Amino acid sequence: APLQIYTLALIFAPEASIVRKGFAHEMPEWIKPLSKREEDWDACRSVLEGHTEWVNAVAFSPDGQLVASASGDKTVRVWEAATGSCRSVLEGHTEWVNAVAFSPDGQYIQTDRGD
Repeated sequence: APLQIYTLALIFAPEASIVRKGFAHEMPEWIKPLSKREEDWDACRSVLEGHTEWVNAVAFSPDGQLVASASGDKTVRVWEAATGSCRSVLEGHTEWVNAVAFSPDGQYIQTDRGD
């Protein structure tokens, strides 16, 4: 899936970014942006603070409204993507959390622990 990942990077890259300038000609013509892109990168979009150990994985919900983060602190946090506020902390793992993913309908979160 590298092609899809690189295409996504181009879609979200600001107009003045080196990534867009260097690779915009690589974007498939059938992909049309629906919203205006930023002119340049912000120094910091949003900082999601709360985990006490390394974050091992993140996942966006299918609708893009939520972000889940899996951490070495044995928790998964669910954040609102637009505001960066923490919606919930999922506890119960006995080891660090290695991976996180949303179900296709966005109703459930699947995790993988490190043990």
